[in-house]
Amino acid sequence: MSLRTSVIVAVVGASLGQATLAQDTKKPPRTEFSGDVGLVAVSGNTSVSTFALNEKLIRRLDRWELKQDLGSVYGKTSGVESSNLLRGGVRADYALADHFAVYALTAYDRNRFAGIKARYAEGVGVVAKIIATDADQFNVEGGYQVTQQQNVIGSDHNFSALRAASDWKHNFSKATYFFQGVEYIPDLQDSRDYRINTETDVVAPLSAHVGMKLSYVVRFANEPPLNANGTALLRKTDRILSAGIQVTY
Repeated sequence: MSLRTSVIVAVVGASLGQATLAQDTKKPPRTEFSGDVGLVAVSGNTSVSTFALNEKLIRRLDRWELKQDLGSVYGKTSGVESSNLLRGGVRADYALADHFAVYALTAYDRNRFAGIKARYAEGVGVVAKIIATDADQFNVEGGYQVTQQQNVIGSDHNFSALRAASDWKHNFSKATYFFQGVEYIPDLQDSRDYRINTETDVVAPLSAHVGMKLSYVVRFANEPPLNANGTALLRKTDRILSAGIQVTY
């Protein structure tokens, strides 16, 4: 077992051991929906338009928690497409105890400007709910997944990987919250190939079901695909800063 794999296993194991210290929170609703949209348009000496859309649906049935999410970023600069990101996923969690669960997921993303024609992932793992109170929810996850990556330039890349993730949500009030999520996906066949995804959100209410959302997403790939000419690697990091209106039910 490599050092990196040992560290991931140790962190997840320690977190599972501490999960019993978590506090209970009131039962969440059976169904949750949120959707947000953001639009930026600049004209004059520079013509830029960017559109961002995100949607998430959660359904809870006894011990099951089913999640579906979809997101897109599309932009043009001077009438020429300059951004086109699409992602989506489906996930099922099954609670083994109050603070432990297992999950299975499938995910898809496409970002031609980052060299990804299409990427599919299927994975399974465990979840430890370290903190579960009305004010704070903190989860740690560890798992295994397989990925099928189709590159715009160059050969396809299919590989197995570990997955370590955590997320923290702090509720200032019923409709105001801060969210931070981190995901680490190392390729088990190539130690130099790993991805890190982070998301930071702040939501402030405008009404009972409508709020203002500020989001910052970082997508890092240590070994990105080749550029359109096939002469060099693309940049390792993509950053997405967006502001828009969120609707929740």
